[in-house]
Amino acid sequence: MPTVLRSGPYRFYFYSHEPNEPPHVHVDRDDLSARFWLEPVSLARNFGFGARELNTLQSLVEANQERVLEAWYGFLATAADERVADVSIDQDALSVRLKDGRTISAPLAWYPRLFHATPEQHRDWKIAGGGYGIHWPSIDEDISTEGLLRGAPAPVRPAKF
Repeated sequence: MPTVLRSGPYRFYFYSHEPNEPPHVHVDRDDLSARFWLEPVSLARNFGFGARELNTLQSLVEANQERVLEAWYGFLATAADERVADVSIDQDALSVRLKDGRTISAPLAWYPRLFHATPEQHRDWKIAGGGYGIHWPSIDEDISTEGLLRGAPAPVRPAKF
């Protein structure tokens, strides 16, 4: 968490690696915290500050907006690349390595077609959707990196007869 500014009792900082968020800054004092968007400056979240103090904080962010934005773009220059680089499946999990180096894993049981497929069918995958998806032609299954990053799939509704 790089601190980009201190003013009185306030610490202004970023969390490391928040590439999918618009530019923002976190501000803490003791156990109170707030987050401000930087373009344009506005309150995103508040955890305990009173209205008067929030106005003070917003004024500080506005007065230091250029400095904080420079720090944001300098520190968080690495952009996320959620395109598929590689896929592996073992008996329990689907693992997808992304182009930015992250690996997402999910229980194989979340994907019944993959769960019941053979190891040969597991290896028969192709990148789809401009790099943001995976297609298994032999079992007609498709999964997106966005869905994997989001977590558990929505429950399946039983068919009505």
